[in-house]
Amino acid sequence: MITYPKDQITVTQAAVVVSNTIIGTGILTSPRTIAQEVGSPDGWISVILSGMIALLAGYVVAKLSQRFPGQTFYEYSQIVVGKFLGRIHGGIFTFYFLLSAGFQLRAMGEMIRMYLLDNTPIEVIIIFFMSVATYLMVGGINAIARLFELFLPFIILILLSLVVFSLGDFKLENIRPVMGDGITPIFNGIKTSALSLSGFEVMLLFTAFMKEPQKAVKSTLIGIGVVIPLYVLIVVMCIGTFGIDELKTLTWPMMEDAMSIEVPGGVLERFESLFSILWVMTMYTTFVPFHYAASLGLGQLLNRNYQTFIFASLPVIYLIAMYPENLDNVFALGSFIGYSSVFIMGIMPFYFWIIAMIRGKGIASY
Repeated sequence: MITYPKDQITVTQAAVVVSNTIIGTGILTSPRTIAQEVGSPDGWISVILSGMIALLAGYVVAKLSQRFPGQTFYEYSQIVVGKFLGRIHGGIFTFYFLLSAGFQLRAMGEMIRMYLLDNTPIEVIIIFFMSVATYLMVGGINAIARLFELFLPFIILILLSLVVFSLGDFKLENIRPVMGDGITPIFNGIKTSALSLSGFEVMLLFTAFMKEPQKAVKSTLIGIGVVIPLYVLIVVMCIGTFGIDELKTLTWPMMEDAMSIEVPGGVLERFESLFSILWVMTMYTTFVPFHYAASLGLGQLLNRNYQTFIFASLPVIYLIAMYPENLDNVFALGSFIGYSSVFIMGIMPFYFWIIAMIRGKGIASY
């Protein structure tokens, strides 16, 4: 049970945490993957439809957690389906977060090494990043939420600036005709774009820290709702700037776009430097909740202080991050995590919610 005021967050802070967790590798690489899956300029429609699916899944996640105020999924899962099955699901949940943290770490390191610190070993970049993240997590959920409140406006501002400054290279004909190849390609892109919206599943844990857990649905839907239009703008911008055929070949399309931007008046000669700051911030605000969630899970499943596992899990996350041999294997790991998230954020919360209602577990009025 969450009992200390310093461990509590507001409705706004919970929404900010959701938004920051979603805005990670997915929002920065999804234009390429969506272009590959859809194969037409209609990828932005896929993002809108997948956003609706994410809102529905987020509603289920929040409604489930609201039934058990002050308890995380690791705790109430044992109430809903019994201690044995609950611990198994908790273990799966923890492993998912460890994999996600490792993937975010490696993706961040690859980009930093490619564009900024090409002579620096990726191991050094990763270890430094983990150290800074660990310092924040030791402060608890309240420290995390307050820093994320500071970061989110800057992240949104830089993303919108990228869109505005890209208008000079934007070609309207690249996003036409709308639905020229029919509706089938749009459905092909829903899967990929929906996976890039994962991250709101952290509310299965963070609802327990809310001062007003009865408003978890509001926080979750607002958090997801902030990200959806950003996704749509970015996908439209990338398709309009590069065209669908070129976009398929770009590893980091948004970085390539940032490198081509020339700010009027020479105020900023290299916009990609500013964008690199955005990249690191988004990786940080995605890695921290995943690592924190995994550490909290290990602590609650093993009846130990979660702070112990913040440090104990570092070698595991590091090994996961360094396991892929090359960038292709990194993206393969990301795809595996994405497909796993279908179960974690879509299927599992739904059947736990149904079972909880049938068995009358939790507070139904929430």
